Amino acid sequence: MQKQADIQIQDDQFLLTGELSFFNVMSVYEKSLLLLSQHPEFHFNFSKLISSDSSALALIIEWVKFAKIQNKKIHFHFLPEKILSIARVSKLENLI
Repeated sequence: MQKQADIQIQDDQFLLTGELSFFNVMSVYEKSLLLLSQHPEFHFNFSKLISSDSSALALIIEWVKFAKIQNKKIHFHFLPEKILSIARVSKLENLI
């Protein structure tokens, strides 16, 4: 069974839900681009994310690049320890 993940707007935040993986990260990214263009600042909330792999860090990097190009502020809330650990090992923790 393939894992499911989604992104939606809730309380002016981009709420990630489900199980983010290499199999669904592109659909989450593509949906997020449609939503991001409508907001002056980006707040990503990971509190409802059940699980993720290293694709989550790749997604975060893409969002950071997008925010920089758009000259918008970006914030990450409730990042799972697993994502933070991967960022630390990859020497990317200052990015998030």
